[in-house]
Amino acid sequence: MENFKKLNLLEKRKLTIEKLIKYYSEFRKYNYNNGQELKWIEFKKKIHWLITIILIIDKILSKEKIVLINDLHDKKSTKPKIFACTHIGGNDIQRTFQIINEPAYLMLGDPGILYRKLIYQGLRLNGVIPLETTDREDRKIAYNRSVELLNKGGNLLIYPEGAWNVSPNVLVMKLFTGTIRIAGETDAEIIPIATEQYGDTFYFNIGKNYTVPNNYLDISQDLTDELREKLATLKWEIMLTQRELKHDEIPTIEDFQNGIVERCNYGYGFSLQDALDESFHDKNIVTEEEVFACLEKLNINLNNSFLMKDKLELALKKK
Repeated sequence: MENFKKLNLLEKRKLTIEKLIKYYSEFRKYNYNNGQELKWIEFKKKIHWLITIILIIDKILSKEKIVLINDLHDKKSTKPKIFACTHIGGNDIQRTFQIINEPAYLMLGDPGILYRKLIYQGLRLNGVIPLETTDREDRKIAYNRSVELLNKGGNLLIYPEGAWNVSPNVLVMKLFTGTIRIAGETDAEIIPIATEQYGDTFYFNIGKNYTVPNNYLDISQDLTDELREKLATLKWEIMLTQRELKHDEIPTIEDFQNGIVERCNYGYGFSLQDALDESFHDKNIVTEEEVFACLEKLNINLNNSFLMKDKLELALKKK
């Protein structure tokens, strides 16, 4: 790490996106290991009005609307805040910043092509804690930076699901425990926020501020499940405001997922597979893909052909 070389703007422009991602990851490690602290927290608070204007312009250009179903959080609280929000993709990050309407750094996993986009410069102006989710050291640094931010009086916007929710039958995916541990370590308040998008309209439902108990480390999974339940309840309340769909209006899983990916891309380069890879994977749950993966290697004969019966029938139905 001592041999790390800082690059100028022109040199960074010449890097491939893969090398640029590695560069920024190594840059974060270099700064952290050399004792560099988070800077400009108070300055970013003072220029939050500029971020507000940028977001208003972005909303107008996107032709999007915001509907706030309910807001139960205490805006006058002086404690640092962790805004824990469900993740549906598209412009949900921008619209979430608008709905909370106060300075907060964004924890952003796997920025990828965003490093080359103007939106990333806007996030830097606002405050962002980037990380590569597959890099253990980078994850640890992002965690510690979040703790540092909150201890210095900043706020954090985090998506505990870790990825877009591309499941049509799971209100809120399983959550990573980091939100609870960060809150416990800093005595910050968690503010659960659910969001949904229907057409060009974003719906938000904001819950009450709450803190985690002192023994949070002993029961971090239970507390994480509690946060998930709060988010699911808030999201269900949003869904209750919508009209019931007729049977022929219900999208297939493929259409549902493709719809999310289409509104998420905007040239950012994110895919459905990215969403699936970056979400929380419970080791105690075996997916359908894992169960049937062995069939790809199976040498079909008369003795085991029955194993392929359902798969063959499904293929015929699709035809």
